Formats: sequence, C-alpha cells, structure tokens
Amino acid sequence: MGHVFALANEKGGVGKTSIAVNLAAAFVKLDFTVLLIDLDAQRHASRWLGVDTEVRQLDQSFVGIAQQHCRLQECIVRTDEGIDVLPSHKDLVSLPDVLNRSMGGGIYTLHKALQTSANVGYQPAITILDLAPARGPVLAAALAAATRCIAPVQAADLVLQSLGDLSASIIQASEFNPQLRGLSVLRNNYTPRANLDHAYDQALSEVYQDQLLQTIIPSRALIRLASGAQQSIFRFSGPDEVAVRSTFLALCEELLLLDGVPT
Repeated sequence: MGHVFALANEKGGVGKTSIAVNLAAAFVKLDFTVLLIDLDAQRHASRWLGVDTEVRQLDQSFVGIAQQHCRLQECIVRTDEGIDVLPSHKDLVSLPDVLNRSMGGGIYTLHKALQTSANVGYQPAITILDLAPARGPVLAAALAAATRCIAPVQAADLVLQSLGDLSASIIQASEFNPQLRGLSVLRNNYTPRANLDHAYDQALSEVYQDQLLQTIIPSRALIRLASGAQQSIFRFSGPDEVAVRSTFLALCEELLLLDGVPT
C-alpha cells in the first residue's frame, strides 16, 4: 500500500505548494511513482508543474471525481518532471459544497477514489495532497485518505494557533482512519542565524518536539527561482542547487524511515 502525504496548514503563506511540488520531484528522483493531487483552487501546484489549467474542464478535477463523472486515473496528467498530477480548476471552490451534498459529507470520497484506482492497477507508491489553507470538508476528506499529515511552518506566532487547530482535526480523523500516523511539522524557509527563527524554533519545540521533522528546509533563492520558472528544484539549475536538492532528498529519506518503504 502506498503512502499518502497531506500537506496542510490552516494558515496560508507557509509554503505548502513549494514543499508538495519539490517533495514529489524528490521522490521521483528516488525512483518512486508519484501522484500529486491539487486540491487548491489557486492551482499553483498544477501550473508549477506545467499543466495548462485553462484548457481543463471542471469535471477533470477532483470535483468530477467526487460527482462520479470520471475516475481518478482518467483525469491524470503525466508531467515532464515524471510526476502524475490530478490538476485543480479555478472552480474547485465548489468542492466543499459538492462534498457536503455527498453521503456522510463526502468524507471518504478521496479514500474511495484512491482505492478504486488501485483496484484497476493504478496505485502510485507516493501520493501527495496539496491543500488550500482552510478547515472544512476538503481537509476532512484528505485526512480520511492520508497516511501522514505534513504541516509546513514558518516563523510566525499565528502558526502555533493554526497547528493546534490542525492537531485537533488529525486526532478526530484518526478515529475513522486508522492508517493516519499523525502530524509531522516541517520547518520551512528557515534562516538558522535569524533571531526570530531561533526564538520561534524554541517555542515550537516546546509544544511539538515529538512531531518535529529533523529535516529543515532553508531559505534559498533557488526555490523561489524554480517556482517562477515553473520547474522543480531538480529541473531548475541555480545557486545552491546541490545543497537544496540534498535537503529534499533527506526529507524523503526521513519520511521513509518513519513510515517504511511503500510496497
């Protein structure tokens, strides 16, 4: 059974999409099959990986799957990076209403879609869910399908509050998803010598020490430049590329150490 990593934080601007795209690319470099499901109507992950979302129909997004208009494996785009993508759509903002109208609030919709595709032979080793910064039925459906939730954080007091809310959601989700191994907090865009980052890190460690990933994503221009070029850090060449790529590969290895190599 593959791993399903939900990238979530109810606060925006913490780098979820950057982590989702580059983590997906890192797993590809380690020879895993990877599916990225874009569940954010802003479509940043889809466009980052070169998908022209303007020519896609709403039914080709997760909305169509939730309404049983198409099957997951029929809507996937294979990108030049070797990552399979279920693209988002600008009208994906309607997804919470679609899920709410489904049986049980649509909580098992994503889980069932992944299971159905596995039953017909499409089962990537790694699935990454890129989520909008909001609590609600989409987050609930993602946590019902996930094997681990990864919460990127940056140095800001508001993130501690949003992490507390997310932790509560994960505890609730664990009651109906026994495969969910819990929350892992990923420090992103960090500057080790910055006083603010150091002080925030101490506060974060006091509350989430057991859930903090050891890998820390540094603040590097390469990540921003790769985003502007609509490429992952493994395709874009620039300053510190070796160090940044090594960090994301280390993140993959840490996650595999926590959860095991997917079968």
